[in-house]
Amino acid sequence: MTALSVQALAGRLVDGWPRRDWALLDVREAGEADAGHIPGATALPRRQIEARAADLLPTRSVGIVLYDGDDGRADLAAETLRALGYADVRRLAGGITAWRAAGHPVATGSNVPSKAFGERVLAEEGIPYTTADRLRARMAAGERIVICDVRTPEEHRQGCIPGGHSAPSFDIALHAEELARRYDAVVVNCAGRTRSIIGTATLRRLGFGPVEALENGTMGWRLAGHALETGADRVLPPAGADSVTQVVAVARRLAEEAGVRAVDPADLRALLADRDRAFMYAFDVRPLDAYRRGHITGSVALPGGQAVQRTDVFVAVPGAPVVFIDEGDARAWLTAWWFVRMGFARVSVLAGGLPAWTAAGLPLETGRGRTPSPLLCEARIAVPQIGADALAVLLRDRLAPVLLDVGTSRHYAEAHLPGARWIPRGWLEARASGIGPDDTPLVVTARDPDQALLAAATLRQRGFRNATALREGTAAWADGGHPVEHGLPAGMDDAGDVVDPPYHKGVEGMRAYLAWEVELAAAHRAPDPSAGGTATEQGT
Repeated sequence: MTALSVQALAGRLVDGWPRRDWALLDVREAGEADAGHIPGATALPRRQIEARAADLLPTRSVGIVLYDGDDGRADLAAETLRALGYADVRRLAGGITAWRAAGHPVATGSNVPSKAFGERVLAEEGIPYTTADRLRARMAAGERIVICDVRTPEEHRQGCIPGGHSAPSFDIALHAEELARRYDAVVVNCAGRTRSIIGTATLRRLGFGPVEALENGTMGWRLAGHALETGADRVLPPAGADSVTQVVAVARRLAEEAGVRAVDPADLRALLADRDRAFMYAFDVRPLDAYRRGHITGSVALPGGQAVQRTDVFVAVPGAPVVFIDEGDARAWLTAWWFVRMGFARVSVLAGGLPAWTAAGLPLETGRGRTPSPLLCEARIAVPQIGADALAVLLRDRLAPVLLDVGTSRHYAEAHLPGARWIPRGWLEARASGIGPDDTPLVVTARDPDQALLAAATLRQRGFRNATALREGTAAWADGGHPVEHGLPAGMDDAGDVVDPPYHKGVEGMRAYLAWEVELAAAHRAPDPSAGGTATEQGT
C-alpha cells in the first residue's frame, strides 16, 4: 500500500476541512482518537469499517488516507477497505506518532469542527443565555417559560430539566410561532452547549423571541446542584399549518440567500444512481422513527441538529455535494443553511421533500436503510455458528472451547461469557498469537453477533481453522438464562476503546468538558465567509 509522508499530508490539509474532497480516517479506537487526533480526521475504528464504510464513503473511487498509532492497524484497515472495493487507499507513514513528532497540531475531544463552530456562533452573535439558578428562580416566580430540549428523545427520557419538553433537532423551529404566542420566554437546552446555541440562534434568525440558551445545558443544571427529571415523555403540541408555512418561507429564504440550491426528485434520483462515479451525500433530517417508516434508498438518517453537532462523524469527505431531505418543511432548509455557514460549499435541499418524491411516483424503502456489508455476508457463509444452548452444553460438559469476546470494553464489562478472554477486534491480529495453537477450538462472542462473525472469519483466514461464532450476542445469551461475568480484566481500568459521555464522568469530568468546549473558539480561527470555507483546526 502506498504510504503518504507527514509532509505530504500536511500540504494536502492546507485548504481546510470543509473543502477537502478526500477522506482522512483515524482507524484507532474511539478513546485513542478522543485523546488526540489529526485535525479534520473522521474517527472510523477498524471494528466499524464494515458497518459504516458505505454511508461514509458511498463512492468506491474516493481517495482515502488512513492513519493509526504506527502499529499496523492502518494496513489491516486498508485490506478491509480494498476488499469492499475501495481502490485509492493510502496510509500515513508513521501514523499520528510521526505527525506529532514533526510538530504538527493535534486536536483533542470529539466533534471538534462542529463544537468550535458553535462557540464562534455564541461569541459572534451574542446568543443570550440563562443560568440554571436564574432559570429555576424564574420558574418559581411563575414566569411563563417553556423549556425545549433539543437533544434526542432518548437523551430527554434519560434525564431532562424538570418540566422540559422534547423538541429534538430543528423540530423546535416548526413550533416557533405557537411558542411565541403561549409563553413569555423560550429556553433551549441540550446536554452541554452546542445544540442549545444552534437551536437558540435558529429561532432568533427566524424572528422569534424572546429565546435563550440554558448555559451548559443539563450538565450546568447538575453542576448547580439541581436534580434532573427521568422518564419524561413530554413533547410540544402539534405545529399548526400556518406556523409551518411561515417558518418554511423564512428558512428557505435564509438558505437560498446563503447559496443553498433546490433539487427536484428527478435530479436527486439521477445523483443517487450515479454515486459510484460522482461522490455525494444524501441525509434525511427527519426523526429516526419517521425515517424507518419510509425513506429514499441511499439516504442516511441524520436528524438536523445532530448533523450540525456531529458533522465530522457523518461527513468524511466535506467537499462533496450534500443533499438534505425532510417532509417538505423547514428542517432541511435550516440544516442546509447551517452547513453553508460552517463552510460547506455544495449544499442542496430536495424541493418539496418526501411528498414531492412520492408524488413523482418514486419509491421509498422502510427500515434502518443499512445493507449488510458483503464481507459480513461472506462471513455468514464461511464461519460455522453455534447456538447459545448448544454452547452451554459444551461448557457444562467441560468440553469447553476457548471463549473470545471481541466487543468493546464497555460491553465486555457489562456482561461476558464466563471465562471469556477479551481482545478488542481492532487489535485482533496483533494479539491472536496468544490464543493458542492453530487447531485450538474457539468460540468468538460479542454483544453484537456481527462483530463475532467478522472476527471469527478473520481468525479462520489467519489459520485458526476451528474458530466458530456464537450465533446470539452476549445480551441474548444472558436473556436466555445463561450465566455471565462482569468487569474488565484485572488491572485494566481504562481500555481506551470507548468514550464515555462527560455527564457520566462526575463533577470534575463535566467541568473539564465544558471548559474544553469554551476554549475551542479561541483555539480555532474564524471562517472566511468570502472563501466559503473554514480554516484548518489548531491544536487544543
